Amino acid sequence: MSWIARPVDLALEATVAGSFSRLGIEARRRLEGWQSIRDMTGRTVVVTGATSGIGKAAAGGFADAGAHVVLVGRDPARLESAAAEVGAAETYLADLSDLDDARAFVEDFAATHDRLDVLVHNAGALVPDHRLTPQGFEDTYASQVLAQHVITSGLLPLLSAARGRVIVVSSGGMYAQRLEPESVELGPDDFDGVRAYALAKRAQVTLTEEWARRFADTGVTFHSMHPGWADTPGVRTSLPTFHRITGPFLRTPAQGADTILWLGADPAAVASNGRFWLDRRPRSTQRLPGTAPDADTARALWEQVCAQTGVTPGT
Repeated sequence: MSWIARPVDLALEATVAGSFSRLGIEARRRLEGWQSIRDMTGRTVVVTGATSGIGKAAAGGFADAGAHVVLVGRDPARLESAAAEVGAAETYLADLSDLDDARAFVEDFAATHDRLDVLVHNAGALVPDHRLTPQGFEDTYASQVLAQHVITSGLLPLLSAARGRVIVVSSGGMYAQRLEPESVELGPDDFDGVRAYALAKRAQVTLTEEWARRFADTGVTFHSMHPGWADTPGVRTSLPTFHRITGPFLRTPAQGADTILWLGADPAAVASNGRFWLDRRPRSTQRLPGTAPDADTARALWEQVCAQTGVTPGT
C-alpha cells in the first residue's frame, strides 16, 4: 500500500459523494494495489436477488473465480437468463417477500447440500407504495429483514460445516435513519418507499452485528456492506432523478459488487466479524449523531424478528 493511500481513503470517506461514487473505488483500487479475487474452486456460493445489477455481477464474479454458484430469484425467465449469462450451476425460484418461499428454498437447498461457503443476501427492491405480503408484513421489511433471518437461520448448520461467510448487501442510505424496532416496519398511513428501504437497510446492519455477537462460536463470520452508488436497474427505476443527476459518477455493477467478492473469497475478511464494509475496508455505521442503535435496541429488534418469523436460532 502506498504511503498516501490511507489519508486519501479518509479524505474520500469524509465526503459522501467522493466515497460512494466511482471516484472512490477507482482511487482506492489504484492507491492500495488491490489484488484480484482469490480462487474459489470447490466452494459453494448462494446469491439472492441475482438476476440483475449488483447481485448478478457478484454471481458472475464468483463463477469466474471457480465457485459453484447458486442463484435465487423470483422471475423464472430472468433467473434462467442470468444463470446462463454468469455460468451459475443451480437456480432456485423464490419470492423472498413471501416467508413460505424463503422456508421452501432453505428446505430444498439443504436437502441436496451438506455445506455452504458463502451466503450473499442481496434480494430486495425499493418499492414505491405500501404492499402487504401473504403473511401480512410490509413488503420491504419482509423481503430484506424477515426473509434474511429465515434463510440465515435455516442454512446456519451448512454454513457452520464450511466455516462459511454471510454477506448482507445493505446501503449507505441507512445512515440517515435512526432505528426503533416498533416503527422499522412502516404502515400504510406513513409509508414512504425511500424511508422504508433505508430503515430496512439499517435493520440489516444491526442484525448482522447481532448474528456475529450471538454465533461467533459457530465459525461463521457475518458481514454487512454497501456497494456505493451504482448504476443498476433498481436505481434507474426507483430513483430516476438521483440517477439523472449522478449518472456520470455512478459505479458499474461490477464495481459495486467488488467488496462482496472480496468478503467472500479473501482470508483477510475473516479476521473480524460483524463489521460494515465499503471498498474492502470496515466503516463506521454512524454518520449522523444518534443514529447508531444501542445494545438494548439491537436486542429488541432481534427478539422482534424472531417472534415475527417464528424462528429463534440456536434454540
